[in-house]
Amino acid sequence: LGGKVGEKKRPASPVPEERPSKRVSIKGPLRTASKAVSTSSSGKSAPKSKPGKKIAKSPTKITPTDPSVPIPMHVAIASIKESYPGRRQNKDLEGWEADCLKFLRQLMKHPWVSAERPKYIFHVPVFSVFPEIRDIYAQKVETPMDLTTAEAKLLSGVYPDAEVFISDIALVFSNAITFNKEGHDVGEPMSCAYYEASTHLLKYIRWLSLELIESSLIDCSDSPVVESGSASSWKLTIRNREMARKEMESTVFNELLDKTEPGDKFSWSEQECEKLLKSLRHTSDNKRMGFFVQMNFPPDYTAFISKPIAWEKCQEKLQQRRYNNIGETVADLRLIFSNALKYNEGARHVSKISGIAYDSAIHMSRKLESAIDKMLLSFGDRIGRERIDMITSHREMEATERAEEEQRKQEWEKENPGSTVEVKTKLRIVHQRSSHRKKMTDFEFPFYDEQDNQVETQADSLQHAKALYEKQREARANMQEIALSIGISVFKRHQESAAAKAWAYQMAYKAHTKRISIEKERAEAKKEARADEAPGKPMGAFVSLALNDNKRKKIKMSMSIQKTKKIRRSKVVGF
Repeated sequence: LGGKVGEKKRPASPVPEERPSKRVSIKGPLRTASKAVSTSSSGKSAPKSKPGKKIAKSPTKITPTDPSVPIPMHVAIASIKESYPGRRQNKDLEGWEADCLKFLRQLMKHPWVSAERPKYIFHVPVFSVFPEIRDIYAQKVETPMDLTTAEAKLLSGVYPDAEVFISDIALVFSNAITFNKEGHDVGEPMSCAYYEASTHLLKYIRWLSLELIESSLIDCSDSPVVESGSASSWKLTIRNREMARKEMESTVFNELLDKTEPGDKFSWSEQECEKLLKSLRHTSDNKRMGFFVQMNFPPDYTAFISKPIAWEKCQEKLQQRRYNNIGETVADLRLIFSNALKYNEGARHVSKISGIAYDSAIHMSRKLESAIDKMLLSFGDRIGRERIDMITSHREMEATERAEEEQRKQEWEKENPGSTVEVKTKLRIVHQRSSHRKKMTDFEFPFYDEQDNQVETQADSLQHAKALYEKQREARANMQEIALSIGISVFKRHQESAAAKAWAYQMAYKAHTKRISIEKERAEAKKEARADEAPGKPMGAFVSLALNDNKRKKIKMSMSIQKTKKIRRSKVVGF
């Protein structure tokens, strides 16, 4: 879909002669499609309704018009839907059909395919919008397909399984690649744009189908595996999903972030990293996430974990622009929960807190992987879109320059009939800075509006270029002198600032030492005053203090009793 139009003009729509309709642009949104004048077969316009009065819409059947006349896109969509009268409501679909409808709705939100402002037309058959290429398209494309037809067939229950539906969606973009390949090889701008856009969208719908239609994935080792690129068909297998996940991770995780200065607004790539961080801080997960927010770890944590990290550390690194790519952000976030699982693995059956932390790490790790899956699709798609948009804009710029150059050449030949271009050539003076220069020069040509229409000879052009070069040399020398003087003044200011800082440090150090000495003197004076004011203690108190002192040497005393022998005295008897 999306065929090469070339330079051939499309015929005008069948409207009254006094009000010709505008053309529908293939690049921009189809704004004029809704403004087309509706007429009957007799050529009379429909009656206008009075303001403020609603008129009930009667169901009118859209009749096909002349095949050589382009049909507005909204009319073609309505005509396709009417050809499938048995369409069901979206809410009536279940199982794999509901997953396929969800996939199609997500695809229709793509900026290039959105029905509100489509950049490329894939919603209706090509020959209905561009009837002049009907015969050429039929020769190159065997089975035409468009997104509206695929949706109508899905709602009508035509598809036996999800794989056939995905094949029809892939056929839309593979047909566009087939039809525009010849124009892409010769460098035709419109064909190149559709060829490259279809190539990217074919890869994107493969990623999207393998992620959203999960219920239809099968484990088949015999089916062919698509490792990368834009395949025209693929099987809904678990192996293909694993390969698609690896391809997305290699595309997204290795992409360098568009860094901004700390304190400035985040770029879109840095905002994706911020979304990952915020996805873990939902209010419903405050209790589970409380273990992993701050850098508060048990004393023996570093004995088990070599690289401790927490959520606040990741946020700090993002605020300071220390991440080079989104892969580093994802690795740090995954490390938070892997560390928790490793540390609490052994103690989760013994300690209640370790068990809660282990379960919380499992829950939050699953939530992180879900957020990463969503980010991989959106981030990978945007990387591909920006690359193709940059190539397309560069190609359009070159085509515009070639067209302007050809126009100037024709105007010069009209003004100078019979002259050869080699004798006199127009000097186009352009001042343009580009990072992809073919050859570096010592000087550049500035831009002057008043010399756009000037025609100079080769000698005059060379002399003019030399004069400009000499002026630039003088200006460069003046700039060097100015830069040198500025550098010297800045260096002197830095020296003065360093000297002022050293003096301030010395004065602060002196004040600090003086304050410490004063505080010591005051403390000693207070101690002496307290000692003088203390009343004298009696001797008994000093004895008791000495006895209670544990450091004193204790004297052991022992008492012994001597046993004395009793002397018996004899009684003296008197005579």
